[in-house]
Amino acid sequence: MTPPRAIAARALTVAVIGGGRVGGAIGKLLAREGYRVVAVAGRTRRSAASAARFIGAGEPTADAAAAASRAAIVLITVPDREIRGVCERIARAGGFRRGCLVAHASGAHTRELLDAAREAGALRAVLHPLQAVPSRALGVANIPGSCFRTEADRGARARVRALVRALGGTELSLPGWEGGPQSAALYHAGAVAASNYLVTLLDFASRLLRALGADRRQALRAVLPLVRGTLANVERLGIPAALTGPIARGDAATVAGHVAALRARAPELLPLYLLLARETVPLAREKGGLPGGADAEILRIVK
Repeated sequence: MTPPRAIAARALTVAVIGGGRVGGAIGKLLAREGYRVVAVAGRTRRSAASAARFIGAGEPTADAAAAASRAAIVLITVPDREIRGVCERIARAGGFRRGCLVAHASGAHTRELLDAAREAGALRAVLHPLQAVPSRALGVANIPGSCFRTEADRGARARVRALVRALGGTELSLPGWEGGPQSAALYHAGAVAASNYLVTLLDFASRLLRALGADRRQALRAVLPLVRGTLANVERLGIPAALTGPIARGDAATVAGHVAALRARAPELLPLYLLLARETVPLAREKGGLPGGADAEILRIVK
């Protein structure tokens, strides 16, 4: 009979299939918390070896099925468009142990991408950190403290929650979730808005200063302290209480000045300014304190 301690150790074995930014970061974080990364698969053995060196564990290989067959937890962290195909290839090669947990880390997709693993007797899961991961090292720094969107087949929920805890995360509660691609897409759109479009918004702000002669680096350096202060206010006060500025105080004349200046000096930036202004007016109403009729006057200006 296998000793209980050996069974527990075997349950913590991990194979990382795709050791890029997310896979490398998650693999290293799990290894720090006592999970045993036994294999890392990449497109080439060289790329797998690079990921294994970063994680500090795992036999590098270009054979995803061989890597998966060694572990009780298989993390498929390849690009979204490749998840289904990689899973199907591993299943056809007999790479999934019966009862193993197979998870992907895509926020935009459900565990349906892993149906081939379920047909092979594995349990499916989604483990998506709500965090920007531009590199492995920054993933290790940023993922702890993040929320995670999770899904799990019956019988896998406890194991997924344990993974979230090991990664220093918090499981995100989504009571309005309806199974299917639209829920995943809506969630992912929220993530894109908070991260990717924030970068776009900062570029928009810097372009306004660049219209006055500042270069991109100087403009960004100028606005970043303001952004940090605003994020700190949002964290402390919430939305809409953290809202400040001319719309929050009902200063229609200042908004009109912005529109006139943009029309004259940077007309290509005016449509986005008008859209953001229109979306800000309801927040200002919710916060309260607007002078009577100011919201209607501002909407007239920005429409």
